[in-house]
Amino acid sequence: MAIIAMSFVSLLGSQSQSISIAGISRFETTAAMLAREKLTELQLAGFDRLGNSAGRFEDDFTDYSWQTEVRELSEDETGLTGTDGMLKLVTLEVSRGEDINQIFTVRSVIMTDIEPAEAE
Repeated sequence: MAIIAMSFVSLLGSQSQSISIAGISRFETTAAMLAREKLTELQLAGFDRLGNSAGRFEDDFTDYSWQTEVRELSEDETGLTGTDGMLKLVTLEVSRGEDINQIFTVRSVIMTDIEPAEAE
């Protein structure tokens, strides 16, 4: 009887862990999709409109929120000469509810549009 009880406890632990892993996987998959969507939206809005902001997703994802932190990258940080004012680092966090363990963070460098030089 003791062996059966120990086996049962072990099985319950495995099942609980599987459910937890499935929940984490579902969050990460959904958050990655939402982050990709938000980054695309930010890029389409234009380089000059990039700034710190926050909000909630709509439709089926109202329990997910997002927050961006944007800062310009200097030549010293990138090691690329002639790029001052041309690159911004966007840090995007997607979170679900108030759970601090469910935060998905993405960083992306966005470059301004370059105007072609006029022919002489």
